[in-house]
Amino acid sequence: MTTSVAQPSQPPTTAAATGATNHGTRPGRAAKGTSRGVQTDRNIDKVVLGSICFRAWYPSYYGKDLLGDIAGGKDGKSNGTAPPHHYETKDDAGGAKSHGRRDRDGHHPPMLDRLYVCPCCFKYSKELVTWWEHVRACERRGFLPGEKIYIHPKGRRTVLVPAGPGPKQGRGKRGSGGGQKMAQEVVQDEGEWSIREVDGESNVLFCQNLSLFAKLFLDNKSVFFDVTGFQYYLLVHTPPPAGPIDPDPDADIAAVEPPRGQIVGFFSKEKMSWDNNNLACILIFPPWQRKGLGALLMGVSYEISRREGLLGGPEKPISDLGKRGYKRYWAGEIARWILSLDPHPPPQQEDNPPPETVVDVEECSRATWIAPEDCLAVLREMDVAEEAGWGPPRVREPTAAEEINGPGGGGTEPAAAEVQRVRISQAAVRAWVVANRISLERACDPDGFVEGYGQKASARASEELL
Repeated sequence: MTTSVAQPSQPPTTAAATGATNHGTRPGRAAKGTSRGVQTDRNIDKVVLGSICFRAWYPSYYGKDLLGDIAGGKDGKSNGTAPPHHYETKDDAGGAKSHGRRDRDGHHPPMLDRLYVCPCCFKYSKELVTWWEHVRACERRGFLPGEKIYIHPKGRRTVLVPAGPGPKQGRGKRGSGGGQKMAQEVVQDEGEWSIREVDGESNVLFCQNLSLFAKLFLDNKSVFFDVTGFQYYLLVHTPPPAGPIDPDPDADIAAVEPPRGQIVGFFSKEKMSWDNNNLACILIFPPWQRKGLGALLMGVSYEISRREGLLGGPEKPISDLGKRGYKRYWAGEIARWILSLDPHPPPQQEDNPPPETVVDVEECSRATWIAPEDCLAVLREMDVAEEAGWGPPRVREPTAAEEINGPGGGGTEPAAAEVQRVRISQAAVRAWVVANRISLERACDPDGFVEGYGQKASARASEELL
């Protein structure tokens, strides 16, 4: 398929706005028209991650040592940091509360009221005191698994924030947040945003606990325990050091506690993917959503693929919320590439036609490292293409063998058959970008990676082929 890109005579002067990624967004804040709220078969009501408490969206497969007493009132063995005894609340024994709809027998399905999760290692407990003792010990260690592979440059970002008061809630009803109007706000990054690569085989317990925690906010996650075949990429925010208000020159500088990094999201990918998938699961934890961080993780996954020389994309099928996030990311990459083209007047044409250049989907895919089928899906979604009749295809660059030996068959290369063309106006692309608040800035800076990361693997693969 050949795409003809037309250059406008006077490009619009409006600037594109930065859009936040909604991957992993709360079900109640899904696309318009969805009436699904928080899922009713949840087995955990709220989670406490460090000093933040927020509601779980979906059930997770924590063991009977944690949830077994909810269903049958029996004790279970300890896992993570959970003690081998009940955590009772005033509503029910074993930390169970009655929430949501009734089951077939007319009883409310039981639910653990609070799950306490360590923000460092993601070990969990239903006992507040035991959990807090573990967190203090874990924070003193200041340990984060894996190796730092990427540091995002500081800059200005556009995020979505609530505009005005939220919608009124009726008595006894839980608001889903679907009616909350959002506005854009430009913020200046503070501290450090970094990516750490964690091997699932070397950090089995950490990756298992992270996967169980992620299931509380993902509807279709399926890998929890067999994590050895995956790499995990943690998004870590380290706040700037907080200096004393009245510094004492005689104070011991070494005694000042350095800021601790906070894991705010992650993505995972298979170590060996026959489909060249560069991502298996992605999640930004709810308190840090709507800040454009999902696009950062997507950009990192594609940059890693580029460095490894593998053209791929996320594992499919993609969830509805995942499609929304990826379409915004793909649209930004493809729109930036289209707008970077420099059309020139067609040769041997009269009546002064507008400048244009002929490209195809394969060239778009090679330039953006987005799979051809995903490029086509986004171009159809943008709806900026016009029929342009038939014409010769884009001239293909000869391979190294063809440059030496000439075209195959010992003769001249036959004339290529005409193909159907479409025309994409750069002015229409700019207007679509502005209307949909798509960011044209690169989500991931290639210079932020540590020197040589990802290139050793591709170099070894090239040596094996020689």
